[in-house]
Amino acid sequence: MKRRLLLVALLIAIITAGSCKKFLEKDPTFLVKENYYTNDAEVTAALNGIYDILSQETMWGGQIPIRHNATTDESYFSYQTFPTGPFRNNYDPSDAYVATLWKNLYTGIERANTLLSKIDSTNMDGDKKSVMKGEALFLRGFYYFTLVQYFGDVPLKLTPTESIGEIDIARTPAKQVYDQIIKDMKDAESRVKTATTINNSGEISKSAVRGILARVYLTMAGAPLHDTEKFKDALAYAKMVKESGEHSLNPDYRQIFINECQDIEDYKECIWEAECNGSNSDEYREGGRIGNENGVLCRANSFSVIGYAYGFNSTTYKLFNLYSLADTRRDWAIANYTMDTAGIKKPIAATNIYGRNCAKWRREYELVFPKNKNYTPTNFPMLRYADVLLMHAEAENEVNGATGAALESLNLVRRRAGLADTTISDQNGLRTEIRNERARELCFEGLRRHDLIRWGIYIQTMQDAADEIVTMKGPAYAAINASNVSQRHLLYPIPLTEMSLNKKMVQNPYW
Repeated sequence: MKRRLLLVALLIAIITAGSCKKFLEKDPTFLVKENYYTNDAEVTAALNGIYDILSQETMWGGQIPIRHNATTDESYFSYQTFPTGPFRNNYDPSDAYVATLWKNLYTGIERANTLLSKIDSTNMDGDKKSVMKGEALFLRGFYYFTLVQYFGDVPLKLTPTESIGEIDIARTPAKQVYDQIIKDMKDAESRVKTATTINNSGEISKSAVRGILARVYLTMAGAPLHDTEKFKDALAYAKMVKESGEHSLNPDYRQIFINECQDIEDYKECIWEAECNGSNSDEYREGGRIGNENGVLCRANSFSVIGYAYGFNSTTYKLFNLYSLADTRRDWAIANYTMDTAGIKKPIAATNIYGRNCAKWRREYELVFPKNKNYTPTNFPMLRYADVLLMHAEAENEVNGATGAALESLNLVRRRAGLADTTISDQNGLRTEIRNERARELCFEGLRRHDLIRWGIYIQTMQDAADEIVTMKGPAYAAINASNVSQRHLLYPIPLTEMSLNKKMVQNPYW
């Protein structure tokens, strides 16, 4: 049973049994306080509540990859109904998307803090308790990692809120937040199980922790911290995953995403996933928006059979042309058709590059019927083995240059796509090739914006993207969205609600 369904099932069981009746009446916040965390079921429900943040439609189950990371050099937001938002690079401290992201991440942190404050005193098997503590620590660290990427300095809070008066908290320097992220994740690494033992992609494994640690260290090595010594740490952790023997690339690139549409576990490639479930029409209501908002445009009237899709995210000319004709990924990642009201596929003209949507997650492969117009059961990849290999190649190149080890990791990814090995022998050339390969392999997976920022090329790249759209006669609004990027867009503004309530809060520069 997926974690989010397990959460609901446990809550139903607990409430039905009456064990939490007084608690729920006394305090409507999430599963906290002194009369909870007494047995495995209650602790499991609380842990699943921390996981629950991942798959929400306002998080990785939808908005983070689809709306917060829509406009980069690899994609643009091709739906014109919404005039403002991160996808337009047109927002301010009152923006609802920004506020929801902040709120959800701190909700996950509060849930983690509460469980961590109680778990040591619970009556549970010691080994199981240690594993669950590790998962909670990792998730807290991951939510802080996401916060610091989007907002920079943020309040670092490691204990649960005990009263409504605990709202005035100053921002903690990003470096200190990163130190805590690393501390939490390293503690988690020593506690959680191996990927082979877990045998699924929904739970946190040692490989998931190590892969995300590699991502954290690469981020610290780049802008704005520029702590280049962290490239060595990123290399070490990516190498651990590579040399574990637990992971390998799925031979068929397409199958990665078909599996996610069909809830087929493949932890060898998809090391960690955000799990969605069902059509959002059942009692669990755990569907997401992957494949619906960011799928191949489909206006089918029979959406309960075909699967409706809005086509919010589309390719740029740059991304399309990064692929060679021999690259088997292009026509899977980028649509070469749309679907009409009858659900019939209509080919896209070869010259119509900007009319091609993200196509990785295709609703035609879903197995849940009837299909919901707006919600899907499709999982989202938080960490793939291909990403680990590319992080390994990048870190190795930065530490030791264009070595055989760097080329090996890069070429493993290229070979699956039907490409010949690259033999680039200089560091700068390999750096560029790795950055391009990340676009080809990981496009539409919510990583590009932060990659461009940590590489220190976000603003210039977006201005170049705007110029290219104009030159290639792409949509005028897409050029405007890209050209909106300036220095202030390196960080989101602190939400207006937080600025109003927290007397110690200071706004980010330029906002």
